Amino acid sequence: MTGEIIRVEGLTVGAREGVLLKDISLEIPERKIVCVIGPSGSGKTIFLRCFNRFIDFNEGLKARGRIMFEGVNILDDSVDVTELRTKVGMITQKPSPLPMSVYDNVAYGPRIHGVGDKAALDGIVKESLSHAALWDELKNRLGEPAARLSIGQQQRLSLARLLAVKPKVLLCDEATSALDPVSSRKIEDQIMKLGRDYTIIMSTHNIHQAKRLADHVIYLYLGSLIEHGPAKELFHNPKHERTKAYIKGEYYEDYTVDQELDLREYGTPVNFLKVKEAIDGLRQEQVLRVVVNTREALRDLPRGLETDGHKIIHRKQISEHDWEIVVRKTE
Repeated sequence: MTGEIIRVEGLTVGAREGVLLKDISLEIPERKIVCVIGPSGSGKTIFLRCFNRFIDFNEGLKARGRIMFEGVNILDDSVDVTELRTKVGMITQKPSPLPMSVYDNVAYGPRIHGVGDKAALDGIVKESLSHAALWDELKNRLGEPAARLSIGQQQRLSLARLLAVKPKVLLCDEATSALDPVSSRKIEDQIMKLGRDYTIIMSTHNIHQAKRLADHVIYLYLGSLIEHGPAKELFHNPKHERTKAYIKGEYYEDYTVDQELDLREYGTPVNFLKVKEAIDGLRQEQVLRVVVNTREALRDLPRGLETDGHKIIHRKQISEHDWEIVVRKTE
């Protein structure tokens, strides 16, 4: 059974403008593809940048809590961040090849870590480019400047550059969002293959991509952890209504119930009169939750409320024979 490789405990990231990540605690499973999903501004990039301390480059950000990796809290000031970034590599949204040849881009990391033998470097370059699905394309172009490559090839070169230093964790921050569909699929194919040997944590705003790739999913919203778990469970049976709406591409409206009304013992028209009386007693923008136990009430009560100008937030089944209707008073 696969265990955890990273444990996050009470992670909070703050800035002068406010809190960007709020008290996040979870485990990252080893040798799995973990997709971090959520709308723009939910904190996906900041979350990833905590794992290799790239948040250190963001002036004014301060992380609290613990991220345990190999028995060490990597947020501790005593951590050697250079060594950490060798073990936890990152591909960003926009590829940034080094201003040197294809060969030297891949060999750069091993060289600075003491590999000087030409034959050893040749083997590392070939192996890394092969794992990034680039060797066949570039084996005769190794001396060319990396800047001449297409954007898709540059992104795969970024992947090869990471693999050359044998990391344990790969961070992919929207790694395919700037690519065409063909290049995106090549990156996805390699991520799928690499997921057998590496822990991959990738952020994506593409829910279909997450469904294709993820073994495990983390859903963030406005810096808060809404839920996380195995991909099949989260996509097919999400626990939170906000998660369910995001997966379906629907708008989710925040609300607080101000009054509840149980109408299971009432039929038509008494149930509508009871709802109208309750709504009349609310202030504008307050919310009423109504419980019913007939399909007729589930159909007719919302129609009448909408006719009166009120907003139905949602209707859903809550048990085998019961449904809830949540309505906001707007008139």
